[in-house]
Amino acid sequence: MVQEMALPDTYVLKPASIPAYFDAILDAEAPERFSYKFLENLEFTSTNDRLLIGLLKELGFLNTDGAPQPRYYEFLDRSRSKQVLAEAVRESYSDLFAVNKKANELSKDDVKNKLRTLYAGKKSDELIDRIARTFTALVEYADFSSPLSPPEPSATKPSTSS
Repeated sequence: MVQEMALPDTYVLKPASIPAYFDAILDAEAPERFSYKFLENLEFTSTNDRLLIGLLKELGFLNTDGAPQPRYYEFLDRSRSKQVLAEAVRESYSDLFAVNKKANELSKDDVKNKLRTLYAGKKSDELIDRIARTFTALVEYADFSSPLSPPEPSATKPSTSS
């Protein structure tokens, strides 16, 4: 049985745009489907910006069809958005956090070296560098300083487990 790695294969080509991407999501109404057209409506018209959609899927913000998931809506609560993103990063990069519990405090070069080890030759150095730069930009925007506070009781539905 092959163990599935908890490391995204996705990255953005413009990691410096991560704050702008997430700020634009906060300023917009959630779409029915997060598509290239929606991205263009947010004023991200470059084909390079389209990689954000794959990243949002890996972070659990969107399903495979691009429909917003509960995490997307949780992110829209500005009082919790950066903590929601931190939780998403911890989950999506859990193998990296398993190697170093404070992976969010590592330099880009340290992240790249850890990823190189975790990917064990399955990714090119160029791809690992892009993933490391994306990870670093995500952790700079996210808030890892406090654990995610639960949403207000009125905003949650009781879960039933069978």
